Amino acid sequence: MTRALFVSHTAEKGGAELFLMDVVRGGTEDWQACFLSDGPAAAELAAAGKAALVLSAGKAMLAIRRGSGPGAMLRGAAAVVAVARELSLHARRYDIVCANSQKSLFVCAGAALLAKRPLVWILHDIITDPAFSAANRKAAVTIANTFASAVVVNSEETRDAFIQAGGKASLTHLVYNGFEVAAWPRASIAEGQRLRSAFGLDARPVVSIFGRLTQWKGQHVLLEALARVPGTQGLIVGGGLFGQDAWEQHLHNQAKALGISDRVQFAGFRDDVARLMAGSDVIVHASTAPEPFGRVVVEGMLTGRPVIATQGGAIDSIIEDGRTGLVVPPSDPDALAAAIQRLIAAPEQASAMGAAGRIDVAARFDLAQTRAALAAVFAPIVSAKGAG
Repeated sequence: MTRALFVSHTAEKGGAELFLMDVVRGGTEDWQACFLSDGPAAAELAAAGKAALVLSAGKAMLAIRRGSGPGAMLRGAAAVVAVARELSLHARRYDIVCANSQKSLFVCAGAALLAKRPLVWILHDIITDPAFSAANRKAAVTIANTFASAVVVNSEETRDAFIQAGGKASLTHLVYNGFEVAAWPRASIAEGQRLRSAFGLDARPVVSIFGRLTQWKGQHVLLEALARVPGTQGLIVGGGLFGQDAWEQHLHNQAKALGISDRVQFAGFRDDVARLMAGSDVIVHASTAPEPFGRVVVEGMLTGRPVIATQGGAIDSIIEDGRTGLVVPPSDPDALAAAIQRLIAAPEQASAMGAAGRIDVAARFDLAQTRAALAAVFAPIVSAKGAG
């Protein structure tokens, strides 16, 4: 059985970290999580009996962001080298090192080289997104092409972007994010009542959006749409991460300016997302940029609630428009409002759409399939290393 060390630069619970937690928690594989800074993900894994390795990465390295230019990357280089050396001491106990984020790729490449272990990059991003600086993108692709034995991608769109950026197609392996299907609660009247009681909402339909509070996740687009559908209530679930806390205040101000603050609730970060989804009447994904995967979309569909999502990235591969959900153009509050109105006006059709969505994603995105697919990627790499 392959011993794999999965490394993320942060233990905040973003999409990449939720993926890591899912694959190492509860499985039979000898897989270990490692974070370069402490946070909620590490605490949750410890509570589940899967204590993570936590290293101190240093502020210089964590300050490197998607848009960082050459200067910032050079300033963080010393911190990267120091953490790579520390990580290499732990990596020797494993057969393979898996970088679970772009920042961790730089550290893991050095650690894998020092520990003489193969490197796998689990790529969760559309790397051609303008949010990534040219220097950051080129550095990541060069490291992957030079040192990685494989690049695991979460969608065809993520794969295409990696290749477009200069990545070697031969390195890529498609492995979808997986979910514990049986653990997701089903939509029900009881869940709807529980949600309304928790947030002081009335009997009007509840339209919810889930995800960290940042501009590209499109919470502002939903607020504009809700202003056009007066018979609805909005629930915005998520907190600001990575220095983007100011966006929440902007959203509060926007709701007030639109005259809808009396029917919009801000839930902040929540650990009971699955139940909140199951209690919602409509779930919205409103990202303004293409999604590399769309984890929230699949989660919403797993509850059996109807989901409206914006076109682009992997969303078109997840939702069959009109059958398993609705797809609308990004940054288009009029189209989003029309889709919300369509579902509210036809509850039986909305229910049928939600049921079809659950059946579809449950068959395609089961966590056991994800673990098996990862194991299938790792096995020949480790065998080749042993033979070498």
